[in-house]
Amino acid sequence: MPESKTTTLFIVGDRFDAFADQTSAVTVSRFIDRLRAGVYRSTADSNALVLAEGQGVTAYDWDRIQEELTRCGSPERTVIERSPRGRPGNHTETHKHRESNVLIAGLTRHSETSFRASLRLHNDQEMQLDHQASHVQGMVVLEAARQMYVAVCERYHTCRWPEHRYSHVFDRLETSFRNFLFPLEASIDGEVLQADLSDPDLLVFDIEVTFRQAALHAATVRMTGTALPSAVMAHKERRGAVRAVRHALKRVPAPPELAVAE
Repeated sequence: MPESKTTTLFIVGDRFDAFADQTSAVTVSRFIDRLRAGVYRSTADSNALVLAEGQGVTAYDWDRIQEELTRCGSPERTVIERSPRGRPGNHTETHKHRESNVLIAGLTRHSETSFRASLRLHNDQEMQLDHQASHVQGMVVLEAARQMYVAVCERYHTCRWPEHRYSHVFDRLETSFRNFLFPLEASIDGEVLQADLSDPDLLVFDIEVTFRQAALHAATVRMTGTALPSAVMAHKERRGAVRAVRHALKRVPAPPELAVAE
């Protein structure tokens, strides 16, 4: 009786091909190409293939993979393990217009001051479009921390004043990186160190966000800031924009006098 064998592969978005080249992970397109080439075809019916979801894989990608598995006749011995990271944050919570740019998912509250979410990277996330390294770049970590900060504020604090739509302004941002993040599962923990809600027109927050992956502390971002009603923020921005243009105009050199033709 032949010995059964299980092969487990992490599937990641095509954007993370540099990461896949360095590891046993496989991009969506490369996995489909291998299926068509018969790489995972086996004569032993007991051999199993487990596909675990990494970052950057969409529902559309899984449909493509499932169709190809059916076409090559091996869906019964293939198990797809989808990510448990949960529902992506919405527009109100992340202040992002495009779903592809949302970096947090499955936000939950663990105590009065502690919150947790999962890192969620779309294959077309804006900051990954022109990045060549195999790790997740630091600017993505900063943006994910910002989204965690805003989502915690919006879902659990500013919602007390539904008549307001708030804008968030950062006063301070401190970051420390300890280990690289890669396009696999990663947790994001948020701890509210201060939440001054005494004045609905000027809310003050101090939040520390920590990233962990593979039992390693990857990064910590501490942010302090204020939340203002959007109408107040728009007035401040407009006044600042006018001042900036007025100052810039003073620095534009005057054109030389036009020569008068004789």
